Amino acid sequence: MSLSEHEARRRLRATLAAVAPDVTLDTAAVHRVDAPFPGVAYGLRLGHANALLFLPLSEIDGEGWEQRLATRLGQAREYLQQFPLAQVRS
Repeated sequence: MSLSEHEARRRLRATLAAVAPDVTLDTAAVHRVDAPFPGVAYGLRLGHANALLFLPLSEIDGEGWEQRLATRLGQAREYLQQFPLAQVRS
């Protein structure tokens, strides 16, 4: 796996800022996974809802990763919105 955790964090942060600015990346939860499937595990927060998710390496690296990652993070936001804790109460 050629993608470093630092670069994965950078890509996740930048893409979240563009497609889901209300979702927060848990930078401490970003970890490379080499086996059994190469990819990146990462944590997201929306309101008080948290999720630990996994991206296959092909979704965050290689040609066209920007669009694939944007699609996946948009889907992650939709997933988080389903949790009652995602609704921030004032």
